[in-house]
Amino acid sequence: MTARWESAKAARGQLDGLMRGIEERSVEHGGKLEGLDYSLKGLDSFRRKAAVAVERPGVDAESVCEDVDDLNRYTLTFDTDNYVQGTQRTYAELRERGFEPVSEQNTWEDPVYKGVNTAWEHPGTKEKFELQFHTPESFKAKSENHELYELARSGEFEKYNTKEDPTRAVSYQEASDLLQNERYENVRTPSGVEELGNRKVRATLNPEVEPEIVEHVRQMETDLKTLHAAEAAAKAQEQANSLDTGLGETLQSEGPGLRNRLATKTEPRQQSRTTAPVVDPLPSQSRGRGPALM
Repeated sequence: MTARWESAKAARGQLDGLMRGIEERSVEHGGKLEGLDYSLKGLDSFRRKAAVAVERPGVDAESVCEDVDDLNRYTLTFDTDNYVQGTQRTYAELRERGFEPVSEQNTWEDPVYKGVNTAWEHPGTKEKFELQFHTPESFKAKSENHELYELARSGEFEKYNTKEDPTRAVSYQEASDLLQNERYENVRTPSGVEELGNRKVRATLNPEVEPEIVEHVRQMETDLKTLHAAEAAAKAQEQANSLDTGLGETLQSEGPGLRNRLATKTEPRQQSRTTAPVVDPLPSQSRGRGPALM
């Protein structure tokens, strides 16, 4: 498992460069890379994903590790009106570079996740990565729904099953679907999107879910968002403390010499006592910028 992750880590720099180039060449379609700092899935996250997968009957860890295609992952957004053209152009460019799509899911008709998710592999190098295509609005909705997705993926809803109601987790998932759908209500579907990939609907909304369960899931989401915010703040503080510690150690080891260097000053040059002749100022004039350069 670690070897598979190290391989993805080694490929990250080249793949990041590939995607930056695609972004630069897709500016005319509003192309923009999102979340490039997270283009490599964390090792702990990879281990958790594999652990969940191997719990299924007949699944072994080695095959799971080989099948995972989102260790390197990217998100490209296009303006809604240019979404289909921008996506098709990206497909063409990746194929020109030897990559082929090994997975395609067009879920723009799905009520809880709208976008096109693809996975690509290079037959020669065996490099593989995930690439999601979104509009800015669908990416925003997806990001806001992250905690609901995490709750479902982690199996958190399963603990609400009881002997009397062994499938109660289904109601919790349906409540999560309703909440996720709320954030897609104002997301416009790009024209011609049905031309992209394999169309798939993964969820069906159930408006009859108990309101109490919906509110419970909403509170669970709020609590998880609060936890994530606290973790992010703690990480930022840890990084700041690390920088302060490093600076302190530098001053301690190089302090005397550094202070001496800062204290050393060159003598200021003597200013010329010659008085410059007085020149009458020109009348104020407007400054035209001329025609814009193309």
